[in-house]
Amino acid sequence: MLHLITGSCFPKSVRFCPTRTKKYYPAWYIPYCLDDYQNVTRSKPNPYEMWDREWKAAGLKTRELQPFDISLLPQHLKLRLKPTREFFQPKYRAELSLDYKRRLFGVYGLASGVDPAALFVEPRTVSFDQAVEQATTRPIPEVLEERRRAEREASEAEEKLMKNIKTSLTKMPELLTKYEAQQQKQAEQIETRELKKKAILEEARDRFGYYVSPQDPKFKKLREEVEEREKLMRKEKRKRDPSGN
Repeated sequence: MLHLITGSCFPKSVRFCPTRTKKYYPAWYIPYCLDDYQNVTRSKPNPYEMWDREWKAAGLKTRELQPFDISLLPQHLKLRLKPTREFFQPKYRAELSLDYKRRLFGVYGLASGVDPAALFVEPRTVSFDQAVEQATTRPIPEVLEERRRAEREASEAEEKLMKNIKTSLTKMPELLTKYEAQQQKQAEQIETRELKKKAILEEARDRFGYYVSPQDPKFKKLREEVEEREKLMRKEKRKRDPSGN
């Protein structure tokens, strides 16, 4: 952290003076007691120092026994090894649940002070669970029969699909021939329309002296005249040759 320092003797001068701050640890137990070594290289308390503080806080007279305590366990874990009556007193809401009491009795037995008779499930709860299981769970033969029926339906659907594919493959050459003939007919119709359009454009140029746009009303009127003329020619042709030859 840099502090801005200005002096009255030097009104135009500015000095930056670095000041050392203490690193913040979320799990630190003794605040405001960090030194340079802990600031630079350490991120959590020393277990040996914690161990020594616990001995001092316990107020034990026999300090000679301190070197023999080499487990380095925290106090709440040491209490689990030799639990007392205060250890089994519930402190949190979760410790009042039936599951916690069952686990406590399973680990410590009668020393936990838990009544074994209170750990069994009530007959009403057992009957209710059985009724729910019977209502929501189907018997195994029924499930197997449903699976066999689904497999049989899937097999029939696959056979029907393969049969349709084989039938379609036998008709494929005929369908391809029809498709090619249809495509050729469409191409011929398009070509005929284009030739007819070009012929009308040329006739319009001969009549007006310039090419007319297909969107021009003159072109549309000329096209109607050409269609009417072709219709009359077809009628005369049918009159001359009634047999159609």
